[in-house]
Amino acid sequence: MNQQTQPSPREHHFYVAIAKFLFHHPEHGIVSVGDPIKIKDAERYGLSPLILYGITVAGLPIRWMTFTPVNQPSSFRDVLLEAWCNAEGLRGRPDILRINRHLATASPELAEEMAKIGVRVDVADAKEKSLPASLRSAQDSSRWLLRKQDGNDRSLTGSIQALCGYAQVDHDFRVRDGHRGVNSREIEDRIQQWLALPAQVPVPTPTVAGGLDWEPGPWLSSWETSLPPDQPRYFNNDGFDGSVWLLTGEKAQEDIVEDDDFWANSDYDNAAEIAKNLVACWPNPPAEIAKCAGITLRELQWFTSGKATLDRHVRFDLEALLGIEYDESMGSYVTAGPCVLMANKPMAIKEVYEDLSRGGDASPCEIVPRQGAADPSWRYVLINTYGEPPSIVMAPRGVKITERLPELLMNYDGVRTVAPEFYRDIVSTCARACREPTANIREMKDFVKRYEARWVDCAW
Repeated sequence: MNQQTQPSPREHHFYVAIAKFLFHHPEHGIVSVGDPIKIKDAERYGLSPLILYGITVAGLPIRWMTFTPVNQPSSFRDVLLEAWCNAEGLRGRPDILRINRHLATASPELAEEMAKIGVRVDVADAKEKSLPASLRSAQDSSRWLLRKQDGNDRSLTGSIQALCGYAQVDHDFRVRDGHRGVNSREIEDRIQQWLALPAQVPVPTPTVAGGLDWEPGPWLSSWETSLPPDQPRYFNNDGFDGSVWLLTGEKAQEDIVEDDDFWANSDYDNAAEIAKNLVACWPNPPAEIAKCAGITLRELQWFTSGKATLDRHVRFDLEALLGIEYDESMGSYVTAGPCVLMANKPMAIKEVYEDLSRGGDASPCEIVPRQGAADPSWRYVLINTYGEPPSIVMAPRGVKITERLPELLMNYDGVRTVAPEFYRDIVSTCARACREPTANIREMKDFVKRYEARWVDCAW
């Protein structure tokens, strides 16, 4: 007997958060930020936060958003009914409304209210990835909602109305356009199948007027916890569409005076870039490096990624730990060494080697003993620079990056056989250098002293 195929239940993701990239300014109206900024830091620029409410069709790039000021939140029920009545792409109410645990705790009566109109509320567990992904996508796309602002009401009420209008226009346009920008034929087909479904327009049930049906809390801005300390920022007016951005930097590009001698007379602070590559090649984990420098792992990551600066004395300690020095002749920072490096990431080891060797002025070679067995776990490449103390690269055997060393280390000079005692000293030096971050350069400097004549005479 043929059984009639039951249609799959319709599912929507519902999420609420303080907008990461949109704020209101009394003079500029809605302002987009180039990089997320903490709410307290935003206040220093006269910016007030907004709440983003969004609904996404599960598994599809169909989304509807609206916004309110933080101090004038809308009820979940009103937002949902507005979306299901006005957002054509949502096809009315779903069978399942998926929310996170924060929304469920903030609005304990939501499930009962939704059940009255035939919607089941499901709370996603902590391992759920698609619901957070819907929120991230909405946050990222919200910054591009603004259209030409010239002539718009820049007051809080006027700005919010305009922003919500732009969000509705964006939704309608994407539905009419059929999401042709999607790079998947399968997704395109699923979008068209979804849009062909009949709309399930909800019939509102009587409810007690007044009052908010949810309790705002710190979870609204949980994204703040991962932000680095704030950097200097400036307002930039986009001359094309009149929108205003708060960009990271010292001042707007148009305020910078062109000067042919600018670069010649200025120092290039590349210490963070060098530190990033060295940390990737250091034998010890980044967390241990950070601890030895007196900072947290997050502060180290912020510094090496260029998102934050370090206290002057802390930075000096980190530079000393990693062997980073300022070269006055070059007007920039360099990797001084000597140090033991570990081949973990191809581009990082390539960059560190070229910095140590000042552009490849070296004859790097693998060291093996003339007699006896070599280390079964590691291969050792000596960076024998000209006029500078040598460093050593430890490369794990049987790993792809190790086979690539001849192409990553410029002027690679093959394999050199050495006296067994010299080989054993290299192995033991590397072992001691790997014990803790501060031992690295110290052990390598002692190694260099023991064989100082060898580097001068190149006697192997």
